[in-house]
Amino acid sequence: MLDNYAEFIGRLETAAGKLTPRRDTLSAALDAAGLLLNQNNAGVELWGQRRTRIRQLLNLVAAKQRARTYRSLSELHEVAQKMEQMFSNRAQRVLQVCSGIRARRDQINAALIELDKSKVKLAASRRIAQERENLSKIAAELSVSADNLSFGVPDPGLRDSLREAREAIILAEALLEVKGN
Repeated sequence: MLDNYAEFIGRLETAAGKLTPRRDTLSAALDAAGLLLNQNNAGVELWGQRRTRIRQLLNLVAAKQRARTYRSLSELHEVAQKMEQMFSNRAQRVLQVCSGIRARRDQINAALIELDKSKVKLAASRRIAQERENLSKIAAELSVSADNLSFGVPDPGLRDSLREAREAIILAEALLEVKGN
């Protein structure tokens, strides 16, 4: 019997072999992008804290009416607002990049799962085909044995037992075929 299963299982393994390094690369890129996202989120938080602190100082200075200090603090407050916004924008862009990478990685993971399922199904089908072939061989051997009963010690129920065995094998083959499909 020609075993086409090996070729198809090999193709599934080749496809998985091509996808796995890509998934691993995307996972590494996602880790790096996640680090950038964390750093930018930390920047947003720190600049927000600075802006809040400068706002508090501005309120104190305004109450004491110190114009020169107020101008300096106002400039710092403006810088803090711009920096907070810049980090926020960068974090948003990095988050979009992370989402894109994650989506591609998830597609590859789904394909790898489907490849693995197909491989398992093919391997099971291959085992069923081998069992079917083995049952056919046994049935053929039993047919030959039943025809050559003219030698040795007579066994009156042997023919019927061999016929029942052949029928059981045929039924088992039919069940394997039904279960295999």
